[in-house]
Amino acid sequence: MFIRKSARAILISSENKVLLFKFKFPKIQSEKVLWVTPGGRVEEGENFEQALKRELFEETGLVFDSIGFWIWTKEVVFNGKKGDFVSYERYYLIKSENTDISFKNMTLNEVRTLKDYKWWSLDDIVSSNEEFFTPQIGNLFLEIISGNIPSSPINIY
Repeated sequence: MFIRKSARAILISSENKVLLFKFKFPKIQSEKVLWVTPGGRVEEGENFEQALKRELFEETGLVFDSIGFWIWTKEVVFNGKKGDFVSYERYYLIKSENTDISFKNMTLNEVRTLKDYKWWSLDDIVSSNEEFFTPQIGNLFLEIISGNIPSSPINIY
C-alpha cells in the first residue's frame, strides 16, 4: 500500500491559540472536510523538517529558520479515489509570535481546497461541533499549553 509521508505543524501563538485550516480533501472517496494543522507532503529529496518549512511558507507566508520538537505521530489509512493509502504524519511543535498569515504562496490545489482558517483557543476547540483531524485534539492541545510536552513522539489517533 502506498505511504504518503507528511510533515505537520502544531503552530501555537503567544496567546495559546493553534492555527488550523479547514480543507476539503477531494482525493478521498468521501471528500472529507476537516480542520487540520498546517503542513503537507514530504517531496522527493526532502526530509520532514525541510518539507515543513516549505509547507509553512506556502500555507502561511511565515518563514522559520528552525523547526520545533517532533511530538506526535499519526498513521491512518484513507480510501482514496485511486486506491487506499497510508498517511504517515509527523507533527512538530512550533511557537510563533507572528499570527499575520498570507495565502499568496499557496499552491493552486491548496487555494481550491481551502475552506477556512482560524486561530483556535482551547475553549473554541472543546465547545466546537466541527470535525478535526483527530478527535482528541482538545486533550492534546491542553497537554501542550499546560507544559506537558512529550520527550519523544507519541502516537495519536
